Amino acid sequence: MLSDATKNRIVRILLHALVLLLIYVLQTMVFSRLRLFGIAPLILPLAVVGVALFEGPSWGSGFGLAAGVLSDMAFSDHVVLFTILLTCLGMGIGLLSDYLLSRGFPSFFLCGAATLILIAMAQMFGFFIFLRQSPFALLGAAGMQTLYSLLFTVPMYYLARSLGRRQTKI
Repeated sequence: MLSDATKNRIVRILLHALVLLLIYVLQTMVFSRLRLFGIAPLILPLAVVGVALFEGPSWGSGFGLAAGVLSDMAFSDHVVLFTILLTCLGMGIGLLSDYLLSRGFPSFFLCGAATLILIAMAQMFGFFIFLRQSPFALLGAAGMQTLYSLLFTVPMYYLARSLGRRQTKI
């Protein structure tokens, strides 16, 4: 017989997996077609920021690992970039939320913006170093991707906040 704590943990894991799957489907099937100047928004990293901010480093890194694996499967041009980056960001933001950050929208927005900028820089690295692409073109695309993705901070904030609050109710 399972204890109540074990049942609660299983329900939380399944709820997080369901939310992650929903966001992954939106990312790959809906938002990949809603391109603005050829650029699609990234919402999975914002979900990782939200889980890390509201639920701490262990949930943030676990959610980041799962989101990173799904992102690397969706964006086949990067082998393990998102897996490593989103796991580390989930752990780091979770630690910051435990000891330094308040768990409100300003913190979420700033962490989300920093995450999106870091991801854009990591995506640009190969194009700049190996393919010798113009840094101005890369910075323009990275800026557009970051700004376009930041439009989704409000709905992702409320989703992550409700997911984080649910942990105390279960």
